[in-house]
Amino acid sequence: MKTVATRAEPRRYTDLAEINFFGKRLKVLDLSRELSPEIPVYPGHMKVAIWTHMTHQESLLRLPDTPFRGYTVNGISLCDHDSTHLDAVYHYNPDRPDLTIDTFPIEKCFTEAVWIDVSDVQPRTHITLERVRRGMDEAGLERLPEGGAFLYYTGVSTLWSEGTAFLTQYPGLDAEASRWILDQGVINILTDAPSTDNPADLSYPNHTACAEYLVNHTEIVANIDRIPVHQGFSIMVIPLRLMRCSASPVRVFALWEEGGQ
Repeated sequence: MKTVATRAEPRRYTDLAEINFFGKRLKVLDLSRELSPEIPVYPGHMKVAIWTHMTHQESLLRLPDTPFRGYTVNGISLCDHDSTHLDAVYHYNPDRPDLTIDTFPIEKCFTEAVWIDVSDVQPRTHITLERVRRGMDEAGLERLPEGGAFLYYTGVSTLWSEGTAFLTQYPGLDAEASRWILDQGVINILTDAPSTDNPADLSYPNHTACAEYLVNHTEIVANIDRIPVHQGFSIMVIPLRLMRCSASPVRVFALWEEGGQ
C-alpha cells in the first residue's frame, strides 16, 4: 500500500533558534524589532503604514478560469529610520553623500561583538567613559573588538510598548566615551535605545563622533540582555540596499556556539 506523506505545519517564528552553519551548531538570537503601524517612532520621523494592496480575490479578476487560488500583495510606507535600523554615515555627515546606506560593505555585516550592561544609568543623562570601562570590567572584557561591534544595553527596551516613555527615557554616550570606543577600532555601535545620544543633549555627541570617524551605528536593537555571553559571539547586521538613503531597517542576529566563550 502506498503511503501518503503528511505535510508538516510550517514552524512559527521564534526569536531564538539553533542552526547548523558551516559545520557548527550555533544558537541564533534575533535582535530586531518588528515593523508595524503600532510601533513607537522617533519624534518627527514618518510612522509605518501597511495596507492590503491586492487581495487574493481581487487578483483572480485578472486570472479567469484557473485552479490557482490567487495572490495577495501589501503596500508599505515608512521612514528609513523606523524600528531597528542602521544609520548611514551620511545621516550625520552631510559632507559624505557617498556614504549612504546602499554603500555599506558586506564585510561589515558580519563582525565579532561584545556587549555591556549600563541599565543603571539614569534616563536623559550621559553614559561616561568611566561607566563604559566599569561595564567592561563587570562583563569580564579586557578590550573592545577592533573591526567589530560594541553593544550596550540601557534597559529602555523594557518600555517598548509604552510609546512616549520608550522614545524619551534613556541615556546616551557622551563625547569622551564615544571617541574612546571609536579609538578602539569599533566599526558599529549598537544600542537598545532610539538613539545613541542622550535625548536631553541636543549637541548629539555620539552622532558627532561617528560623523568624524566615519563609523555607523545601529539603534532600537532588541534582546541585547538575552545574549548569554558578553564576548565570544558574532552579529549579523543586514541593511536593505536603499539607494541614496540615510539609514535602513535591518535584521540583526547574534550567533554563538553553545558553551563557547
